[in-house]
Amino acid sequence: MRPHERVAEKVREAVRAASPGDALGSEVSIAKDCDVSRMTARKAVNALIAEGLVERRAGVGVFVRGAEAITRRFRLIAGDLLWDAAIRVASAARRVTLESGAEIEFRDAHGDEREYLAEIAALPESGATGAIVISIHSVAAEAALRELAASGFPLVVVDQAFASGDLVGIASDNVAGGALAAEAIVAAGHARVGFLGDFEASTVCDRWEGFRAKLKELGCAAPGKYDIRGVARLESWEDKVAALVPRILKLKKRPTAIFCSCDAVARHAMRALEANGVKVPEELSLVGFDDDPIAEWTTPALTTVRQSFTSIGRAAAEKLLALAAHADTPRESVAVPVALIRRDSLISNSDRETSK
Repeated sequence: MRPHERVAEKVREAVRAASPGDALGSEVSIAKDCDVSRMTARKAVNALIAEGLVERRAGVGVFVRGAEAITRRFRLIAGDLLWDAAIRVASAARRVTLESGAEIEFRDAHGDEREYLAEIAALPESGATGAIVISIHSVAAEAALRELAASGFPLVVVDQAFASGDLVGIASDNVAGGALAAEAIVAAGHARVGFLGDFEASTVCDRWEGFRAKLKELGCAAPGKYDIRGVARLESWEDKVAALVPRILKLKKRPTAIFCSCDAVARHAMRALEANGVKVPEELSLVGFDDDPIAEWTTPALTTVRQSFTSIGRAAAEKLLALAAHADTPRESVAVPVALIRRDSLISNSDRETSK
């Protein structure tokens, strides 16, 4: 019997001898009584919460659950809940958790990474049974999430995939999305192409890899790599894109089509190109990634790779429910399919030449 299982069995015995609402002590006292680490005691308590035997009251301790108590209280943490993708993920996750009889609370870091990290750090004492965290792709955040998952706390990370089995990630199939963009651009006859994005995010690196690999497979020259550097994880890319676009336009052989890491970057690029007297798509075609609500209303409407954030939110909630109910649930990342949405910002190179 593993240490946390031994602790859980001892607490079960205490529950059988107690009444609903009785205090069982804190995780610190349980760890001391069972001669184990607090992390082991926390893992045992999480398992008992999932079984419906006890509840954790933030800042107070562990109690025998009453028959009427809701024992599955989840949290969803977002860097910025005003982001449309976060809203769609949260909405889908809420529907799934409510249908299961659980509760879910939304926590918004309001674009502040320190607040985001504080929300993650507070989870073990929050009374939550588990959490969905929308990734901001920072080194500090990933370290905090790995430490939390290692403690046995049920956790699902949205918008980031993980190769190892210590973290569960739910994200779009970004490699396939990059390949779709490459196929569309090549089919339109473009030979000089580029990729514009924030390469600190693993999702963007996956899109680049899919894009680069597919171009190579199709016999095309290597794409230009235009990296937006030095942007804080929750800040706007607008100024960086505006500064980088003129440098791209000064290249001896500038691209005729650019794949942008997301729709927001594509919109900033569209504005920067217009400010530099370059027409989209007549002089330079653009492709985005996300298919956010504004993509079809830009001028021209944006060709993009669609992510289904509703499917991502649903999958995240289903995985979290499984992890909370069964500690031995496999910690595997899930890739959600994507689709290319064709609009006006990508035209064929022959049409481009004709329009000059």
